[in-house]
Amino acid sequence: MKTAVFIDVDWTLTDFNRKIGSRVVGVLERLVEKGFLVSFASATAYPIVYGLARYLPSSGVVVAENGGVVGFENALHVLSSIDKERVIRVAMEELGCCLEDSWQNMYRHVDVAFVVKRGVDPSVAVSRARSVFVGLGYEVMYSGVALHVHPPGINKGFGVRKVLELLGESPERIIAIGDSEVDLGMFEVADFSACPSHAPEEVKKRADYVASKPYSEGFIEIAENFLLS
Repeated sequence: MKTAVFIDVDWTLTDFNRKIGSRVVGVLERLVEKGFLVSFASATAYPIVYGLARYLPSSGVVVAENGGVVGFENALHVLSSIDKERVIRVAMEELGCCLEDSWQNMYRHVDVAFVVKRGVDPSVAVSRARSVFVGLGYEVMYSGVALHVHPPGINKGFGVRKVLELLGESPERIIAIGDSEVDLGMFEVADFSACPSHAPEEVKKRADYVASKPYSEGFIEIAENFLLS
């Protein structure tokens, strides 16, 4: 395996409206044709990421729930556990002012997701959630789309390592492309990391390359400049 490419989905493969355009599909197809191991690494639930990997050009390798769940060749691997019912109950009792339960939680195993209520500053919601959940032994992160609660040590980098272990292969290079703090774990294990221009400053500082364009246009720029040239 020459190069493994792990790509975030929301606001990296998608546009601002979270849609995947035909140009992105074309770039993914070219990457697969050139022999890259193309994997979607997302904060979202496994069934959604698996569906994307099944029907879009990819290598069928999936990192979901911020690294808490991985899969390939129809095999699902749940890498940790969480008391989901307790997390949801605590969130609704103590953080109902700023969080809403996500429908995805019925499909999630490790990482519990919440929607920040309209009109609430996400940074305030994250701060309040951390004050509640850190004391219960959990980590809190924000993907830009949802707030996530999971066991310590669960991150996309952990998921990437597990995927490569399961595949039994060590790529010559690992490329990570993402746009939020939940992508920093896979940036740490990558030989080269990149983000679209809309990413927060913390992400830009830790990326090897920052695209001049946002969202999926940034992904296309990164792929064409560093992978397909």
